[in-house]
Amino acid sequence: MTSVSEFVAARLRGRGVDRVFGTPGPDVDPLVAVLDGGRRAPEFIQVRHEEPAALMACAHAKLTGRLGCCLAPSGPGALRLLGGLYDAALDRQPVVAVVGEEPLPPGAGDRRRTVSAAHLFAQVSEYSERVSDPALTGDALDRALRAALDGRGVATLIISRPVLEAEAPSEARGEESASSPPRVRPPVRPLDEQVRRAADILNDGRRAAVIVGPDAAGAADRITQLADRIGAGVAKTPSGRDVLPDDLPFAAGVAASFGSAPAASLVRDCDTLLLVGAHDFDTCLLPGSGPRCRVVTVDADSGACPVDEDVFSAVRVTGDVALTLETLLPLLHRRSDRRWRDAVEDAVEEWHAEGQEKARRFFGMAVSPRAVVAELSARLPDHAIVVTDTGSALDWWTRHLRLRDGMRAVLSRRLATPGAAVPYALAARLAFPERPVIALVGDGALQAGGMNELITVRRHLERLADLPPVIFCVLNNEDLSRLTWRRRQGAGDPRIPTTGEVAAVSYARYTELLGLPAVRCVRPGDVALAWAEALEAKGPQVLEFMVDGDTPPDWADPGGRAHGGQGPPLRHAADTPSWRLRITASVSRRLGSA
Repeated sequence: MTSVSEFVAARLRGRGVDRVFGTPGPDVDPLVAVLDGGRRAPEFIQVRHEEPAALMACAHAKLTGRLGCCLAPSGPGALRLLGGLYDAALDRQPVVAVVGEEPLPPGAGDRRRTVSAAHLFAQVSEYSERVSDPALTGDALDRALRAALDGRGVATLIISRPVLEAEAPSEARGEESASSPPRVRPPVRPLDEQVRRAADILNDGRRAAVIVGPDAAGAADRITQLADRIGAGVAKTPSGRDVLPDDLPFAAGVAASFGSAPAASLVRDCDTLLLVGAHDFDTCLLPGSGPRCRVVTVDADSGACPVDEDVFSAVRVTGDVALTLETLLPLLHRRSDRRWRDAVEDAVEEWHAEGQEKARRFFGMAVSPRAVVAELSARLPDHAIVVTDTGSALDWWTRHLRLRDGMRAVLSRRLATPGAAVPYALAARLAFPERPVIALVGDGALQAGGMNELITVRRHLERLADLPPVIFCVLNNEDLSRLTWRRRQGAGDPRIPTTGEVAAVSYARYTELLGLPAVRCVRPGDVALAWAEALEAKGPQVLEFMVDGDTPPDWADPGGRAHGGQGPPLRHAADTPSWRLRITASVSRRLGSA
């Protein structure tokens, strides 16, 4: 007899799911028992907490483009899963969650009905269903898998232990066999009229900007050709950092509230804006008053346009990104006036030089967090995967990390979950065992949950020990640094002890107690050597840097003012031969000398 648990495991494996992240529990143990990683079942990765399980499933989907899957028992376990599922939902990643349902014991009455888990999962899911009949399991699972992939979001199945232990339904009840490969949908072709309208706008523009998002992955060559043809500068959303390498002379960095000054100025001063697969673009960067740019969006999802068409003159092109750009390119004229493009390249070059200068500065004996990420950037191995957490680690990842072609970068974007970097990095290591993985995490974020998942890393030490390094870089300043700088803007006081300080912990010693290698770096002169040795080693390790919490990010200055990602003011006249885009505002100089 084949049980429903065996049937579900085989169906998941047949749809390309190779591992399930989760925690065991009485109502899901029948399914856990059959998740052995063999030909007929995915591998079960037991984690310490349900939220990281969902975060790992989300990271797996982001990095591989395939379904992520997580598992949690009923009650508190199910509720803790929700935080990570919202991470997947907001970042539009296909994740299937299997949640247990514990039957009520006799005489329990309403005592066990205090939380409607099914209602809560319905809110975060594209599809959510309680399976109460074993005969309906195949149909429900197929609908969940399709909903997660087609809707690019979360699908949830709530299944009780009696159903998991029951005899499996006939495979004929499902639409596809358990061993059939996932369906590959043909690319969506854009409408000719939409492409022509987009080409007319791009040809008419004089100062074009291209914003590249995660859905443009695989279209780098076409984006580069397009930007060169229309003389555009290019910026990337945080989730699209690895679509194009950072060593392109016209790549202006990250366009976000915490992003680069050239990117912010590029968006604000352009007259034509092309969003390519950039559903996560922050429209707050667009000017709220004054001249409005004309906007063109290209995305395979017709509902992914982040721009309000009633506010901006927007043309939406719906179609496969690479195919759409290939169709659009022959209709574009090569711009002979290269002043805008030349000025963007000048600004990018100056911005990088300024960043290198800042990274070399330190005060007293404190390690500069800028130097930590700059030294990593200079030594990044080919095909590395770099994960960042929220908080100040995100600022240095944005400012000083330069990705080359073939590298990957990933983060919790919209939800900005503190502590996501450790589970993200572990998911990256399991999905790509041949690639180096580096996670940048602040001490506050690590205490938010990452420390527990280092135990999960220790549990898998034997399988990870001989692989390329997976390095958890901890920026320890004993302060919630991003909150500190936000408060400094209003109160002028960088530290509020009751809410800003982080408990003093030696993360290297904690890691050694777990049986993992660790290094603690406290001297500025040792930063380069610490990275060199860590990157030459194998397996997991923690690299703890005692960094200066008073080093300001670019978006804040010591006087408490911030440009909020808007960039310094531009001085230009597009019709004047001497016009140049310059990033030389006094706020940048004050930051550099702070």
